[in-house]
Amino acid sequence: MTLAGMMAMDFKFLEVGGLHVRYVDAGSSGGSKPLLLMHGLGGAIESWANNIGELAKKEELRVIALDLPGFGFSDKPKMSYTIKFYVDFVAKFARALGIAPLAVAGSSLGGHVACELAIAHPEIVSKLILTSPSGALPKSFKGSPALWRYVKVLKAKSVEEVKKALYAVDNKPVDDAYARAAYDKFAMPGAKEAFLSALAGSARAPRLNKARLSKVRAPTLVLWGKDDIMIPARYVEPFVKMRNARVVLLENCGHRPHADRPQVFNRLVADFVKEEEDDDS
Repeated sequence: MTLAGMMAMDFKFLEVGGLHVRYVDAGSSGGSKPLLLMHGLGGAIESWANNIGELAKKEELRVIALDLPGFGFSDKPKMSYTIKFYVDFVAKFARALGIAPLAVAGSSLGGHVACELAIAHPEIVSKLILTSPSGALPKSFKGSPALWRYVKVLKAKSVEEVKKALYAVDNKPVDDAYARAAYDKFAMPGAKEAFLSALAGSARAPRLNKARLSKVRAPTLVLWGKDDIMIPARYVEPFVKMRNARVVLLENCGHRPHADRPQVFNRLVADFVKEEEDDDS
């Protein structure tokens, strides 16, 4: 599905905890295996343009994606966007839709939130999919050069400047439609402040180290691009040591495997979500 194709999707709004958030609910409404997709820093539902439609075609899957508060077309109040805030919010969102327990997938910042959600609410997360999650970076990590180039998107005064900033994520071009959508979203009141607050909130949160990851009960799939320059693949190490975790390093792939290698991403995620546990077979 292209970004233009997503415009035809049935976007919905829901009030959760006093905040109006945008989401999509695709696939089989009675699907026995719901899957929630959470975007990264500065992202939105459109981040999953190559995934929602294809995953929703899979038998049994019900695919839900949302704009986290502070991003996309969801509310952007002036507040502190901490990881704990997002965890609490997503738990309320899942309960409001009546979709728990469910598989939860998160990219970058969304992966950080997803992992902490699995720790805090094991009754909600049945399967965990992490794509280059930000939370395992050590406190000494002050950001990659790619991250600080990406942050310049906040100062972009044109779609062309947005394209240059987004190019920094993986040193790969983005199309005009995606850049225009990003430019329009960052122009919304509160969007830039929320971006910076969420970035700081992730950096200040407890690290996803061996001790914290040992608290994850859900079967876990970790996907990481070998060419990731935003959060280099060497930071996958704590996840390799997780029990009940499967780690896949993707060649010719950067920070966003769902965008760089969508066919592979969709197949791996769908198979993992639909896979039955050994004790159920």
